[in-house]
Amino acid sequence: MKFGIRQVGVVCSAIATCLLTVSCSSGKVSQCANMIQVINRTVIDTKTNTESGTTLNVEIVEKLVNVFDKAAKDMNSVNLSDDKLKTYKSQFSSMYQGGAEINKQLIVSLKERKSTKVHEGLRKSSKIFSPERDLATGLTQYCQIPEK
Repeated sequence: MKFGIRQVGVVCSAIATCLLTVSCSSGKVSQCANMIQVINRTVIDTKTNTESGTTLNVEIVEKLVNVFDKAAKDMNSVNLSDDKLKTYKSQFSSMYQGGAEINKQLIVSLKERKSTKVHEGLRKSSKIFSPERDLATGLTQYCQIPEK
């Protein structure tokens, strides 16, 4: 079958339109997927490291510092163009960075065997991660809204 220049132009225009539609509509979807991948990996790594011991010890907390440092770095490296996703990214990144810092302080308290500071560190850690569920729910709901 032979195509004339006009038919080739029409086919090329149709393909270009399809590609633009797919790439534009998948922008938010792929950005959401990249963020959710970092979050899920962080949750899994956190659970894996905390289930390995039944008591709070320096080794476990050091592993958590590494998990949260990596999570903050990975979250910061996610490229986003959507302003709402940028806000979520900032909130998750701050939470992970704060969690790493608090756990570094907790290590010092554990090594010095200062139970009051250990309890304070655990309270701070719990507080910094308290918005995690709401952030994850908000992000998931936002990601389910179709792009315009």
